[in-house]
Parts: sequence; structure tokens; C-alpha cells
Amino acid sequence: MSIEVINVSKKFDMFTVLDNIQLKIETGELVALLGPSGSGKTTLLRIIAGLETADSGSIFFDGQDNTEKHVRDRKVGFVFQHYALFKHMTVFENIAFGLRVRPRKYRPGKEQIHKKVMELLELIKLQELANRFPAQLSGGQRQRVALARALAVEPRVLLLDEPFGALDAKVRKELRRWIRRLHDEYPVTSVFVTHDQEEALDVADRIVILNDGRIEQVGTSEEVYDNPVNPFVYNFLGNVNLFHGRIQSGKIHIGSIQMDVPEHRNIMDKKATSYARPHDIEVRRDPGDENFIQSKISFIRSVGPIVHMELQRLDTQEYIEVELNKEIYRELKVAEGDHVFVRPKGFKVFV
Repeated sequence: MSIEVINVSKKFDMFTVLDNIQLKIETGELVALLGPSGSGKTTLLRIIAGLETADSGSIFFDGQDNTEKHVRDRKVGFVFQHYALFKHMTVFENIAFGLRVRPRKYRPGKEQIHKKVMELLELIKLQELANRFPAQLSGGQRQRVALARALAVEPRVLLLDEPFGALDAKVRKELRRWIRRLHDEYPVTSVFVTHDQEEALDVADRIVILNDGRIEQVGTSEEVYDNPVNPFVYNFLGNVNLFHGRIQSGKIHIGSIQMDVPEHRNIMDKKATSYARPHDIEVRRDPGDENFIQSKISFIRSVGPIVHMELQRLDTQEYIEVELNKEIYRELKVAEGDHVFVRPKGFKVFV
């Protein structure tokens, strides 16, 4: 079931939540709507579900206009952040609920319902907990039950609003892995909302990055992380260092160094900012004959395979975050307070 969002806009009072959104989600895709609070991602999800009405624009499922269809006619499964399980019902009864409340002519028989629920319990690996109540389950188990309940009615589309937001970090990571495997086995077209970059990069086939009601970029994890289209995406996805300078005829000048930027060779003289991830910063004890920026190490955290360092440039007093693997760190033989030389080795320039 493909989803197409065409020119969708939405305002609450005078505040524009969604501004002319256009998006195509292919059949069987797992897509993340990612963005900061207030970017419009949950409103977009609710409009796709039919829980919210757009001021303008259309929603198509498999080429059919669903814009005016009631939520119950869209055959959408919706999973909320806080589970929304029925406390007085067992796990089995919660999953079976959607099947039992169908109109009589569409309602399966008792045996069919039992078979379907047991299949889903096996899918979510909770067969032995069928007779427990939600209060007797962990947060991760409750969220799996909520997913099974949404899948029980065989939705054409599965929508999830911050599905792991109420869980602790370790459980979130386990559930991320689980939902990726679940989607591979049960490939229903799925869209989930998150503000957690790692979660989106880890799970989704494609990521839709929203900001102030507009789509900034759509792409795979690699595309949006390695090739951000603008400074917002670069800043939003992970840590980044900013180096301010000027571009002149295909070279960027940052402090005492200059580096080639052939993609900007037609710019004669303009201010520009170079963006570099902490793992894309080269650090040396001795610069040799090459261009480097002298800095002082103000902080080192050497825990696990990656060493995190914070350096302060001596020319501008700005701070630089650096990530090195343990081997390179040991070869450098540096300590807090030492002077070193740095330069971005992988970077993107925005004029």
C-alpha cells in the first residue's frame, strides 16, 4: 500500500504546522518522520491516519483519494507512545479487541480470532504471557502488545507515534532491532514519528526530515547523514563542528589554513561555513609543512573504543569536538593541556 501526500498544509490558529508537504511512500517501506519538537511530524502522521484534517491538500493510498475518508475506513493501524492498552483486559483480549468489535458481517469466528491472536503472540514472542494483564508487563512488552493489536486487524498502513519514547535507552535499542526484524517478516507499509536521530538512522528504509512544517530532505540513512542538503540537516543529525571562513576561487580560507573546494570555484569572495563531523577531524602533534590550526586540548574522555576530545582553537577560542579511535589516540600520546594541530579532513561547505 503506497501513500502519497500531495500539497498538504495545516494551521492551528495563526501558526503554520505543515506548509505544502509533498511526499511519496512506497509499498512495504518503513519510513521515519524525523525532526525537532514543533516540526509538524505528528500532525502529518495524524492527517495520514485521518485523525486530523488538513486545511488543504490530499492523501492517496494506492492511487485512491482517502482525503475525505473517515479514519475507520482507511484501514490504518495506529500505535501510540503510551501503549493505550485496556488495563482490564489480558494480553490476549487486547490483541483480539479490534477483531471482536468489527461489524458482524466482517467479524471472524471465535476459532479464527484465537488462531490469529496466537500467531501474533508468536510473532511478538509473548505466547507465555497471553493471560497476563498490562500492569504485569514491562514497558517493552506492553509496546509489543500494542503493535500486535494494531496488526491484528490487518491494516493496509501501520502508523507509529514516538513508539519507543516512553522506554529507557536499553529497552528502546532492543525494540528498534525487533521492529526492524518484524517489518522484514511482516512488510506492511509503516511510518513512524521520532525525534531520536539514532533511532531513525537505525531502523528506517528512508528518513523524512522536517523543520518548521517543511520537508528539508528525504533519503536513506547514508544519504541524509553523509550528504545533508543544508546546514539544518547537518546540525540536526549528530554532532558537528563549524569552521567559519571565506571562499575565494575554489579555496576556503579558515584562520591560517586553506583547503580546496572545487565545487565553489566560481565564487570569487564570499563568507562560508565549513561543517565537519567529530570523526572527520585530523589531529597531529606536529603539522609538518601542511596547513593546520593550532589548538589546546581541554578535555579527554577515553571510554570504550572511541576517544572523545574537546579542543580550543588558539586563534578564535572556539571549541572543536574530536573523535579518535584508541589506536590513533595512543600513537598521539597527548594529555589535557597539550597543544596539537587540527584540520577538517571530511567536510561540506555552505556559502
